[in-house]
Amino acid sequence: MRSVFVLVCLLSCLSLSASAATTDDDDAPAPRKNVPVPARPAGDTLTLDAAGQELAGIRSTPVKAARRQPEITAYGSVLNPEPLLAVRQQFLAASAQQAGARSRFSEAEHNLNRTRDLHRQDIVSTRRLQEQQAIRDADQANLAANSYQQQLIAANSRLTWGDTLTEWFTRPQHKAAAELLEHRAQLLQITLPAGSRLEPGIVRIQVDPAGQRQSALSAELISAAPQADPVTLGQRYFFKCGECRWPLGAHVTAWLPSGPAGESGVDLPQSALVWHMGQAWVFVKTDATHFSRRPLAAHAANGANYFVAEGLHPGEEIVTAGAQTLLSQMLKAQIPEEDDD
Repeated sequence: MRSVFVLVCLLSCLSLSASAATTDDDDAPAPRKNVPVPARPAGDTLTLDAAGQELAGIRSTPVKAARRQPEITAYGSVLNPEPLLAVRQQFLAASAQQAGARSRFSEAEHNLNRTRDLHRQDIVSTRRLQEQQAIRDADQANLAANSYQQQLIAANSRLTWGDTLTEWFTRPQHKAAAELLEHRAQLLQITLPAGSRLEPGIVRIQVDPAGQRQSALSAELISAAPQADPVTLGQRYFFKCGECRWPLGAHVTAWLPSGPAGESGVDLPQSALVWHMGQAWVFVKTDATHFSRRPLAAHAANGANYFVAEGLHPGEEIVTAGAQTLLSQMLKAQIPEEDDD
C-alpha cells in the first residue's frame, strides 16, 4: 500500500513540472525578427533619384579643359588725375599764347613786307622800315618763347608721366584723357617686385582692391613709368581700368601674367566647391542617380572660376548647385543609428 502512495506522488510531481514548463514557454518573448535598415552611401558615393535631385535643386555641368597662366602678384594704387589736369591746363594756356604770338608775328611779317615795298618806292622813310623790322623781330622772339614754354611743360610731364600720358593730356581733344577726367575710367600705378619687368606682349592685367583674384577687374597697359619706386626700386607701370570705380588713393593688388600658359587642367565654378574638415570637395555625377564625392588636392583662383590641375578630367559632370545639400545628406547617412551594433 505504501508503494502505491509513493507512485501516485511521483506522477503528481511530473504532472506539475510539465504544467510549469508549458506555462514558461507561453510567457517567453517571441524571437526577434530582422528589420530591414535603409541603404546608406558606400564610402563617398551617394544615390539620389531624379525626384530627389529635383527637390534638392541639384544641377550639374560638364567641366571644360583649361590652361593656367602663371602669374606674379604686384601692388599699386588708384592715382588722382589732378596733376595731369594741371599739365593739361598749363599746356593749353601756353598753346593759346603761342597761337596769339603766331598771329601777331604773321601780321608783323606782312607789315614788314609791305613797308619794304613802300620803302623801295621812296614812299616811307628808312626809319619807318627799321621800326617795322623791330616789331617783327619782337613778335618772332615772343613766338619762340611761347614755343619753348610748351616744350618745357611737355618735357616736365614726360619725366613724371611718360610719353603716352603726356600726349593724351597735351592734346586738346583726346578720348582717353577725357575718360580719366570725367571718371569714366581710372588711372592705376602698379609697382612690380624688385628685379621684375612686364614681359613683352602683356597688355592686360587683373586688379582688385580687396586682394580677391576671383573678383578682379581687367586693366589695360598705358606705358612704363619713368620713375621707379624709391623704396623697393621696383619698376612702375601705368594702367587704365575702364570698369574700376574705386576711391582715389585706394591700394590695389594686381596679378600679372608671367611666362606662357603651360599647366593643363579644368576650370570649376566657385559654387561647385564644398568644404568639410578643412578639405575642399566636389561632387561628380557618375550616372543618372549616383554622385561621388571627390577631394581636391589643390585649386587656384582663375578669374571667376577655380583652376584644378589634378583629380578631375574634362567632360566629367560636376554638381554646381546643391553640392552642400549632397554633402549634408552624405554626412547624415554616415552617422550610426542606435540599433546598429
